[in-house]
Amino acid sequence: MKSLLISSAFPTQGKTTIAVNLAVGLTRMGYRTMLIETGDPALLMQWFNLDEDGLVPEQLVSAGDMGFDLTRISNQAFDLDIFQAYDWLIIDTGMDFFEYRPMIGQADLIAVCTDLRAEDIKAIPDLDQKIDCTADSNSIALIIPTIINAKEWSHNSEVLFSLMERYGEDKIADLVPKCSAIYDLPRIGKHIWQLPDQYRNRRETLDRLLQQMLSLN
Repeated sequence: MKSLLISSAFPTQGKTTIAVNLAVGLTRMGYRTMLIETGDPALLMQWFNLDEDGLVPEQLVSAGDMGFDLTRISNQAFDLDIFQAYDWLIIDTGMDFFEYRPMIGQADLIAVCTDLRAEDIKAIPDLDQKIDCTADSNSIALIIPTIINAKEWSHNSEVLFSLMERYGEDKIADLVPKCSAIYDLPRIGKHIWQLPDQYRNRRETLDRLLQQMLSLN
């Protein structure tokens, strides 16, 4: 069993969207996958058309034709070893994820979704330090840019080069753009590989992210 914990320095950075599509991608590759939600489940409830009783903590829910299983964890001392039957666990965290100390320590990889436009970038080193203090053997393994300033490409490049210099090029994923098509996925209950062919570059970006994630582990 392998696990990826997805976090961010601030909310609304695309964690859940990345988590769902990574879970789909792993399932498509033949891995038995579980998506774990530790934060606000509202987006997942919309995505999979679940009511308040449909995502009860510590109970498994099928993601239907997306092929993976889904659960919500509220127990901060939860032990991931209970899911040894799965090949991959994708953990979508909330802003209180530091309270899930055992889970942070158990995660094989920690990824951070980030906004290249804002103070989020400056917060990543602090986030990495907190992770290290919470779980001595862990640190950020992958940084996933999800939002950019479309009018400031020089700024975007400057930020990306700064991240590469600090963390290494192998830890910086390709940009996963938060375009309207991706933004609408929860509303229409689909994943990125179901988008029309005009969004092929988005699918290819997720394919590369999957390969990068697998190569790091």
